[in-house]
Amino acid sequence: MELPIGNAMLKVSLPPAHSLPLKSGMFFEESVSFMAPLLPNNQSVPQGLFHDSDIFGTFRGLLLQLWVLWELLLIGEPILIIAPTPPQCCEAVASLVSLVAPLLYSVDFRPYFTIHDPVFAHLNSLQEGDIFPPMVLGVTNLFFLKALRNIPHIVSVGSPTISNQPNLAARSSSGKIAVRSQAFGLQQLSLKRFSPSNLLSAVKLRRDGPLCLMTEHKEAIWSTYAATTKPDTSILNRLIDAGMSPRVEESMSLVNNEILRRHFLELTTNFLAPFGPYFRSKTPSEGSSPFVDPPPLSPFNADEFLASLSARGPGKFLSKRMKSNWMDLYRRFLKGANFMPWFQRRRAVAEQEQHKLWRQARMKTDIQQFISKMSELEIVDSFNAIERHLLEELQLQQSGRASADSASSCQKLKGDLRTVFSVLPKDMQQLLLFNPQRAALLQGSSELTKLPGRPLVQVGVVSSTSPR
Repeated sequence: MELPIGNAMLKVSLPPAHSLPLKSGMFFEESVSFMAPLLPNNQSVPQGLFHDSDIFGTFRGLLLQLWVLWELLLIGEPILIIAPTPPQCCEAVASLVSLVAPLLYSVDFRPYFTIHDPVFAHLNSLQEGDIFPPMVLGVTNLFFLKALRNIPHIVSVGSPTISNQPNLAARSSSGKIAVRSQAFGLQQLSLKRFSPSNLLSAVKLRRDGPLCLMTEHKEAIWSTYAATTKPDTSILNRLIDAGMSPRVEESMSLVNNEILRRHFLELTTNFLAPFGPYFRSKTPSEGSSPFVDPPPLSPFNADEFLASLSARGPGKFLSKRMKSNWMDLYRRFLKGANFMPWFQRRRAVAEQEQHKLWRQARMKTDIQQFISKMSELEIVDSFNAIERHLLEELQLQQSGRASADSASSCQKLKGDLRTVFSVLPKDMQQLLLFNPQRAALLQGSSELTKLPGRPLVQVGVVSSTSPR
C-alpha cells in the first residue's frame, strides 16, 4: 500500500489478517477463516511479511551472516538493529522479519524505535543479568548501545551515505566468492577475500565491541550465538555483482533478492516439515459414519517429537546444511516465541480442513444404507448427530457466515433426519416430538423456529426423499 504524504510517498506493508492473534469469543469458522497459511507451493501468493523488502541491498556487507540471523529470528532472540538513517533502519528490520517466511514472525518487532516509545522506560530499567524480552528493534540513535546494554545480539547495517554502499564482496580469480575467512569463526569477516589485514580488522572489531560505532559506522554483527546452519556458498556464488553502475542496480537487486528469498523459504519450509503429521486432516474411513465427530488431530508432545526426530534425522536438505548439533535448534525453536502461535494457526487451519472434508462426506452419504446396518442405539446416536449438524448450519445462516452450499446442505440434513426418525420406535418418536424445535424440523413446518440463544429462523419445507 502506498500513502501519499505531501511530496513523498509512504510505502506501507499491512500484515495479512491470518497473522493476527486469535480473538476470544469468536466462532470456530470465523476464527480460522482468516488464518489460512501462505502455502510454500503457491507461488502466486507472496510468502510471509515484507516479501518485497531488499534483503540483498540491506545486508550485502553481511551476507555470510544471514544464516546466523535466520536462526536468531527463528528461535525468537532479541536483536538490536543499528543503521545511520530511519529508512535503512526500517528496511533492515523488515528484511529480517521476511527471512523466516513462510513462518509468520510472532515476536514484537519495531522498525524504528525511539526513546519516546512507551516500552523504552521498561527496557532501560533492566538490570545487569536480567533477560531481555524477545524483540527486534531498529534504531538510529547510538544512545541505545548503552541504554539497552542487556540485548545479546547487535547488528550494524547500512551506510551514512547511500552512494557509498560497498560493492558485492570481492570474488576470486575463478569467479567464486572466497569464504576461507569463515573457517576462522569470526563473524565480522564478510565475503571479502581473506587477508591478514582483514583478520586483524575483524579481531579488533570484535574486541572493541559495538561501542566502536560511536566513532565510525561499520557493518558488523556482535553476538556470542553459535549457529547450527552453515552458509550456503552455492547460493552466494549465484548472486550478481553490478559494480557501481546505477543503471542495473535495481534489476540486480531484484534478481539477488529472489535468489536469497527462495533459498531461505526452502530452508524454513524444510525446517518446519517434521511438524507436518500434526496438521494432517483425516477423512471418514470406508463404511464409517460421517455424522459422528471427526477424530482429533494427532496430539503434540514436545519430548516425543524430539525423540522421534532424533531417531529419523533432519532430512536430506537440512543434513547437508546443518552441523551435528542440529537438534539444539529444534529445542530452542520449541521454547521460543514463534513456535506456539505458528503451531496453533496451523492446527486451526487443519481442523477447518478436516471439518470441510467430513461435511462433504455427509453431503454424499446415503443414510438409508447406513441405518440398515445399525443397531437401535446407533440409530439414536445418528439422529442426535444429524440434528446437531443441522442446527450448526442454521446458526451459520443466521450469522451470515454460511457457505454457498449451506442451503442444499440443510435440505440434505433435514431429509436424513426424517429418514432416521422414521425407523425409530413409535414411543421414542413421540418422546422426541415433545421438543417443539425438533418437531418443526421433522415436520417441515413453515413456522418460525427459535434456536437457543439465536434470533428466530424460518425453517423451510423438508422433502421426504433423501438426496442421493
